[in-house]
Amino acid sequence: MATRDGFHSRLVAWLKILLPLAALALLSTLFLLSRGQDHSGVLPFSQIGLQERAREEIIAAPRFSGATTRGDLISFVAETARPDPDLDNVAHASNLDAKIDLTSGTHISFQSANARLDSQNEEAELMGGVVITSSTGYSLHSDNLKTKMSEIGAETAGPVYGEGPAGTVEAGKMLLTTDPGSDEVQLLFTNGVKLVYQP
Repeated sequence: MATRDGFHSRLVAWLKILLPLAALALLSTLFLLSRGQDHSGVLPFSQIGLQERAREEIIAAPRFSGATTRGDLISFVAETARPDPDLDNVAHASNLDAKIDLTSGTHISFQSANARLDSQNEEAELMGGVVITSSTGYSLHSDNLKTKMSEIGAETAGPVYGEGPAGTVEAGKMLLTTDPGSDEVQLLFTNGVKLVYQP
């Protein structure tokens, strides 16, 4: 019995030495292997891309948001924006997504490939194919749309077409405005409206 206890004590004594040495050897090999690749000075951007962004003063993922006096929420988010080289307070944005959350619970959104943002006049001009959608069931398309940035107001510069709750709709112009009498937001179609009713 004494021999067995002696063997156990010697085994534990040796393991107290060997296990920390094995752990130290494993850690040292990890550090040695990690030195094999030198990542210093390597950036995940090409030098040309960085120079281009620095020269053009491109802002990535700009965001503007605010609220109207009656509590409607308005937000503008773009993929990129760059200031106009000739006009102060004007920026050109790409892949713009504008959203209006009305206090009534209705949501309206505008998407376009390009936009011109005028912070002085608080207006945005969406260009390059505009998609207009609302939670009331409208999905419309137009080439150009001007919208306010701090109040409810939008207007297409030309024809608009798409789907509505009643069917397909075509019009020479679309207006998003607030009725002064009832203070309710209205979507108006003018200049030759064609509605194909789909029961």
